[in-house]
Amino acid sequence: MKFPILFENTHAVIIDKPAGIIVHPDDRQDEYTIANWMKETYGVNGIGDADREGIVHRLDRNTTGVLVLAKDNVAYTTFKKQFRDHTARKVYRTIVEGHIRHDTGMISLPIARAKSDFRKRTVVDMFSQDQRGEEREAITRYKVLARSIALDGKNYSYVECYPLTGRTHQIRAHFRGIRHPIVGDDLYGSTKGKDLAPRSMLHAYSITIEVPCEQTGKNLETIIAEIPKDMKECLKVLNFPKE
Repeated sequence: MKFPILFENTHAVIIDKPAGIIVHPDDRQDEYTIANWMKETYGVNGIGDADREGIVHRLDRNTTGVLVLAKDNVAYTTFKKQFRDHTARKVYRTIVEGHIRHDTGMISLPIARAKSDFRKRTVVDMFSQDQRGEEREAITRYKVLARSIALDGKNYSYVECYPLTGRTHQIRAHFRGIRHPIVGDDLYGSTKGKDLAPRSMLHAYSITIEVPCEQTGKNLETIIAEIPKDMKECLKVLNFPKE
């Protein structure tokens, strides 16, 4: 298996992750993962956790876009610290149901595991009775790039997201929490699902991160993954201006 490479040097490789593949193995699936590809392609045994060699962060199975991978312990340690300290700046793009009222905003809602479904996270607020276990702070800033009224008369928003924390399913749970679920995200309440999109319309658009470099020690790099074909098609179907 091959993946589009956005950046590569002796320490790191940054790919454009396609939909449909998981980043590392879990207890429920026995399938090929990006961690397998890292071991086969770069021989990264001993770099990071067992069965997650080279993996410093993750994207959900159906989320596309920028994924940072470490070839050695120098990169692994450097990247892990930036993700832990929230100094790696991530930008996502997504299509959500409804017109978001404000052009810019911040969603600051704690997230916990959901009682109703082991796969899900839920926001913790005065209306939610679904959380179990520890709640964790989660903050997402956003900017509305465009709004549309589709041929079916329904409203949609095209949004750029800037997560300030890195919780599992953070963007998906947050937009569900403000009653604007991501188009195609059946797990988090999209009413359009497969009718409009083959997957949840969430894409890791860019990351700005310090990458180890032989010549200079570290370079600050901004890596961009262009919007994928299926997301462009969804924007077109929903009557947004051309991306």
